[in-house]
Amino acid sequence: MIKEIEVTFVADHYAFAIVQDDYSQAYVPASVMNTLKKIRVGSRYKAGLVENKNNDRSHATPWFVTYIPEEEADEVNVFSPLKYMFNELTEAPEPEETVSEIIRQAIPELTLSEIIRQAIPEMNGKPFIASELAAVAGVSNRDASGTLNNMFISGEVSCAKIYRNGGQVKSTQTVWCSDVNELLK
Repeated sequence: MIKEIEVTFVADHYAFAIVQDDYSQAYVPASVMNTLKKIRVGSRYKAGLVENKNNDRSHATPWFVTYIPEEEADEVNVFSPLKYMFNELTEAPEPEETVSEIIRQAIPELTLSEIIRQAIPEMNGKPFIASELAAVAGVSNRDASGTLNNMFISGEVSCAKIYRNGGQVKSTQTVWCSDVNELLK
């Protein structure tokens, strides 16, 4: 007999479906699956069914699918009852550029190092600490300190390390400046 089924589970070599008239389960073997291009969960097919008379297995499905004609599956979608409402609507054309792309083109993205380097002239050549530069640049104190240290190593800025005690390993305060002469005043 031919009945309409809806696929509920698909594995590599078998599938399960629900028979639509009585909502009983049907087994789809690999031989039937191989005849279709692609079987998908939620697809509906007209299928040839036989009663699964395997009495020695209590967990067997009541129906066994023997064939599915090579018709296109009827797609089942939760919105299918509302499909008629959307057929009349036309989609708005996609803009050529999105707003975020326009913003990215207008404002070039700067690296953290570039942001901090551009903020140093805002200190007017006077000595400063990393937290002051971080506030001007809009970055964290840790990022400002790390970048300033890298700039010091490459010779781009000068620094004076201040120690509270003579035996300290790490400085209590570090004062930065773009010109070493400002630190010596």
